[in-house]
Amino acid sequence: MNAAVQILDAIRSGKGTASKKDIKEATGLAWGTMCKGVDMLLARGYVLALREKPNGRGRPTVPLCINGDAAYYVGLDIGAAHTRAVVCNLSFQTVFMNETDTAFYTDAASFFDRLRALVESAITQARIERAKLRGIGVSVSGNVDFEGGVLVSARNFGIPWGADLPLAEKLGAAFGVPIYAMTTQAAASAAEYHFGEMAGCPNLLTVGLGVGIGSGVVSEGQLLISRPERPVGYIGHMLISGNENVCTCGFRGCLEAYSGGASLARVAKEKFPRRKDFTDAHAMDVLADEGDRDAMQILDTAASYNAAGIASMIQLYMPEAVVFGGGQCRADGYLYQKTIAGVQKILPRERLAHIKIGITTLGKYQSALGAARLVYEQEFGENKK
Repeated sequence: MNAAVQILDAIRSGKGTASKKDIKEATGLAWGTMCKGVDMLLARGYVLALREKPNGRGRPTVPLCINGDAAYYVGLDIGAAHTRAVVCNLSFQTVFMNETDTAFYTDAASFFDRLRALVESAITQARIERAKLRGIGVSVSGNVDFEGGVLVSARNFGIPWGADLPLAEKLGAAFGVPIYAMTTQAAASAAEYHFGEMAGCPNLLTVGLGVGIGSGVVSEGQLLISRPERPVGYIGHMLISGNENVCTCGFRGCLEAYSGGASLARVAKEKFPRRKDFTDAHAMDVLADEGDRDAMQILDTAASYNAAGIASMIQLYMPEAVVFGGGQCRADGYLYQKTIAGVQKILPRERLAHIKIGITTLGKYQSALGAARLVYEQEFGENKK
């Protein structure tokens, strides 16, 4: 991680009390490198020096704090069902958040018109100065070319493979700031690593159970970025033996084609056409929790598929923590509990003994927050501003 980002993180963690000595200890940077970085941040107004405090007979300690109003970042998370927006200041306090339904894709022009309107509304309602907007991060439940800032596909809301929508180019031209695009689960992992209950955990796995199913990975403190040609964490597209359902990706047998939120409702309709109360995944989860045998049958299969995918990710990356999120995660929900039980049944006891498992405390804005954090790291880390 860039020295400036490390210094800012250390000052932010100090909550107004961090001195240069504290920053040196927190970052491990060489004294000269650290001092040069702090002086640069002070000169540019990103950091403020508070009143000096006496410290014995030596030189007074100068507490440092982040100037939160110096810069702002927008984070968007475009999911299969909902699109969420946040605006964060440099202290990573959320000054605005909003949720809208994700529109099914019809054409590129309408898609970009909607994104521009969402960002414009967020900036306006957050009441920030345009000159202080430093970047926009966009996470998408789909395939993303991170380096090129291109949305390759997002089939769960209608964007076909090869659409190659130039997010960075179009939004950059509209707002005049850098744009970075990433997958929803990469953004989720970034958020958990920096702001979640497991913040700082060097080996972290996030799992999203919603309309789509995916996972993100932090390994040895490094976020693994998924690319179209080298996907990371696409457990929703693991092929499950005996699963004959056709996925939105076009293949038969994907985990998500049965266990995804929309897929569960379709499967239920096919298996139990007379059940009018199987309206969606949430309704079935509640019914299964109440002992409904038909709902339990469908969700037991979904949980076994989920468990296979999650256990495989745990075996591959050996995380110290697994954090769940998404619309299908209720702490006392039938599907979630069955999924966890399935993972525990598959994995060896000695592996489970070293893993903490839980549901995100960041809520439904998890990935939007992670997207804002990632654009901050990319732009601030490169010292472009």
